[in-house]
Amino acid sequence: MPPSTAKRVFLYRFDRQPQEGVVAPGSYLLEAHIELITLGGNLQTVGYGEFKALCFTSETAQADLFTGHSLFERRPKMPGLWARFTFRDGDVLDGLLSHSLLEWPSAGYLIVPPKAGAARQRVFIPRFALSSTELKGVVGSLTGTGRRKNALPDKEDRSQLKMFE
Repeated sequence: MPPSTAKRVFLYRFDRQPQEGVVAPGSYLLEAHIELITLGGNLQTVGYGEFKALCFTSETAQADLFTGHSLFERRPKMPGLWARFTFRDGDVLDGLLSHSLLEWPSAGYLIVPPKAGAARQRVFIPRFALSSTELKGVVGSLTGTGRRKNALPDKEDRSQLKMFE
């Protein structure tokens, strides 16, 4: 039996103030819409073309996804694909996508936003909300081995003297 945990979210629509609610993280993405329970207890279905972002937050967070810090100030440190999303209404948001395409929902993108923390943990962006997507860079290792490009090769260097054997 799956856990019955609900996650607090802010739903950002194109024409309204952010709406607070909760979603079931394992089943909120459906074929043509998302399911959201408002704080008043009403179940809402919202089509992918009707909203621009769904931001997962903590209990004490304020809706601030598009009010400030929507772009990375410098190259992010977390591994992932650094992308810039331009929305139909002209808003711009940076985010980190997973290196694995298998972790991307088919209806959109699940990103880690700039200044991620309690107020903005993850953001789901539907594809219908975007006018363009730009890849800014690849951050971190693709293989996960932790091996750097400039690391020493595995072969022994024969020209080096063996002084301390």
